[in-house]
Amino acid sequence: MFKEITDTEYPEVLGQGMAILLFHKERCPYCNAMKKILTKFNDRPAAQGKEITYLSMDREKNPETVAALNVTGVPALFIFKDGEKIAEKSGDITYRQLEKLIA
Repeated sequence: MFKEITDTEYPEVLGQGMAILLFHKERCPYCNAMKKILTKFNDRPAAQGKEITYLSMDREKNPETVAALNVTGVPALFIFKDGEKIAEKSGDITYRQLEKLIA
């Protein structure tokens, strides 16, 4: 479900539509939990009928994008619409919070 991207791909993949970008670390249990929440969120009513692209980036391997978006910790979630950042959230997130962010 998630497409792992790099610094070089970042500007290209955010074109049209909605995208959710998750910054993570390889062995972070909180990041893995966030991936599970986002995977299940895709099947919830709030996400139905919406074209959402799910992207992920390893925080330690992509310093340019981390600096550009000022990512200070993981997990960190960014939501883009037509290439523009519309929301961001660090740490845990609930389904209800996600629903509000993509509304």
